[in-house]
Amino acid sequence: MIIFHKKTLGILITSVALASLPIMVFASSILYQLPYQWQNDNGQQTQLNSFRGKPTVMVMAYGACKKICSTSLIRMEQMQTILDQNKLEANFVIVGLDPRNDKPEDWHEYRISRKLNRNNWYFLSGDAKDIKGLAAQLGVNYWLYHDHVMHDFVITLLDKEGNTLSRMLNGGENLEQFLTPALRPK
Repeated sequence: MIIFHKKTLGILITSVALASLPIMVFASSILYQLPYQWQNDNGQQTQLNSFRGKPTVMVMAYGACKKICSTSLIRMEQMQTILDQNKLEANFVIVGLDPRNDKPEDWHEYRISRKLNRNNWYFLSGDAKDIKGLAAQLGVNYWLYHDHVMHDFVITLLDKEGNTLSRMLNGGENLEQFLTPALRPK
């Protein structure tokens, strides 16, 4: 028998309800036109339009997360391998969900500790307003539970202009199928 605290049960029910709602707003080419300001893990200012020109695999993550974010990054590493095997290039962009704990120096340590040293991997930090705006564009629900950021599992594949090609909503989806739009010759 599983016993839930009332607050936990309420959050669980709300989370399930939110996850089951269809998300009507997905990233489109407007994504690369939004004025959001980001810092990469070296502390340099950047904007999303700097990823224009190559397909981009994007995820919003919480650096201290031990479950969903780890799965997201493992799946992204597997995607990198598939693209390498097909001799295709793409950007891999991880955007922090927590402006207090996903700072450039935190992401830099994260990159080093996980040996994600390739120059096509980007770890971005932003302020709460820009994070909220991007999350809305990508259809990522997130919320604070105690001191932890809870969030949906969403990996988005964007074309070279920032239009959504596909979305992965759980870690078990077929990677080749997810990447098919990027694998097609133009």
